[in-house]
Amino acid sequence: MEQKLKGKVALVTGAARGIGQAHALRLAELGADVAVNDIDLQSFKEFDEDIEAASVEALVSRHNVRCIGYEANVCNEDEAKGMVDRVVSDFGRIDILINNAGGIAGKPADSFASSVSFQDLTATLDRNLMGTIFCSQAAAGHMRPRGWGRIVNTSSQAGLRSQGAGVYASYGVAKAGVIAYTRYLAQELGQYNITVNCLAPAYVATERLMRQSFRRVNDVSKELGVPLNRLAEPEDISKVMEFFVTDLGDYITGQTLSVCGGAVNF
Repeated sequence: MEQKLKGKVALVTGAARGIGQAHALRLAELGADVAVNDIDLQSFKEFDEDIEAASVEALVSRHNVRCIGYEANVCNEDEAKGMVDRVVSDFGRIDILINNAGGIAGKPADSFASSVSFQDLTATLDRNLMGTIFCSQAAAGHMRPRGWGRIVNTSSQAGLRSQGAGVYASYGVAKAGVIAYTRYLAQELGQYNITVNCLAPAYVATERLMRQSFRRVNDVSKELGVPLNRLAEPEDISKVMEFFVTDLGDYITGQTLSVCGGAVNF
């Protein structure tokens, strides 16, 4: 793979497993040094994932790049800023930020708009929207003086359309907020040659999702309405992330791209 990001430094949040881990590996393949973050960098063990390495850092480093892990809770403004400042101190710069950390708090059955608890709602907003804001604000402060930067946020199909019967309302509201924040931040930072874009995946075959939801799904197209008739692999999402952070996406900013196999109505 062409080393388009050689000399760049990227930070990926929520990188211990799943899509975040795929992002970190893709960036390393492209030549970037990678800072990986998670609230628990060993969380891949929770789902018995065999990453064929002792740690995510070791796995990413196999691509002959520098990789350092940072355990921090991005929902906490001080921890998020402190982490970004440590990345800059350790690597000398930050060029790319991938805001991947997120997820719903509480049970989906308790996530309806008319009844979701304040605790679950605020926790879901923190995990998805506030974490994105805190990390973006911290990274932008370092990117502006350099006159270059790439920020990629993570929304969801739930942020673009309501789910069946209104379930996942708290998650959808948070992810819709990420889309709006992406647009505003792109408007502000464009003058500094910093692009800000957003990914909106649908169903992704991460180990957590497969175990919790889709073990019994045989016909994806029929059951979930995916014309390509398969769940996305984490690498499918990372390929689109690559478009946003390399020269291919130099003139793209403020956009949200569905990575859904056609699940969104077209």
